[in-house]
Amino acid sequence: MTNLNDLLTLNLQYFSEEPPAEPTEPVAPVEPQEPTEPPTEKLLTQAEFEEALKKRLERERKKYEGFDELKTKASEYEALLEEKRLAELSEKERAEALAKKFEEEKNELTAQLEAIRKQAESEKIRNEFNKVATGANVAYLDDAIALADLSAVTIDEDGKVVGMDDVVKALVDNKPFLVGKKAQQPIGQATNGNTDVADKTADQLLSDAAELARKTGRQEHRVAYAKLKKQLGK
Repeated sequence: MTNLNDLLTLNLQYFSEEPPAEPTEPVAPVEPQEPTEPPTEKLLTQAEFEEALKKRLERERKKYEGFDELKTKASEYEALLEEKRLAELSEKERAEALAKKFEEEKNELTAQLEAIRKQAESEKIRNEFNKVATGANVAYLDDAIALADLSAVTIDEDGKVVGMDDVVKALVDNKPFLVGKKAQQPIGQATNGNTDVADKTADQLLSDAAELARKTGRQEHRVAYAKLKKQLGK
C-alpha cells in the first residue's frame, strides 16, 4: 500500500505544470555609461581657406604649364613627319605629291585673283553708272543703282563699260521719281545748244543735296552730299 502511494506521488510530480526551479547565478549590476559626443568637423578659418584654394589653383596651373611649348613641338614633329614621308616616297610618288600640292596652291591663287577681278569690274561698272546717271539728272544714285538692271552691262577687251546708257535710260523712263528737278533756264539765255545746261543741272543737284543735309542734319544725307560733290568734281 505504501509503495502504491509513493508511485502515485511520483507520477503527480512528473505531470505537474511547473518544473522545479533551477538555481541561477547572481547577475552583476550594469554600470551606467556616459554618453559620448559625436566627432565635430573642423572648420577652416578664412585665411586657411584662401591658402588651400591658392594651393589648389597652383596645382591646376602647373598641369597646363608648357602647353604652348607642346604645341610648337607638335608642329615641328608634324613637319618632320612630312619630310620623312616625302623622303620615303619613290621619285615618281614624290613628284606626284609635289604636283598635287602645286595644283592646290594654283587653284587657291586663281580663286583669289578671280575675286579681285570681279571686285574691280564691279567698281568700274558702279563708277560708270554714277557718271551716266548724274548726266541724266538722277538725284538718288544709291537707290537708283539698286533698282537698275545691270545684267546686260559688260566690259569689253579694252576695259570699257558697254551698255550703261541703255540701262540709265530705261531706269529714268520706268522710275521717274529718281530724277531730280531740272534747273530753270534764266531769261535771255541762249538756246542754241551751246549752254552749260549739264553743269547747271549738276550744280542744282549739289545744291539740293546740301540743303537736305543742312535741314535734316542726318549723317546719311551728309555722306550723300559729300559723295555727290566728289562725283561731280566740285
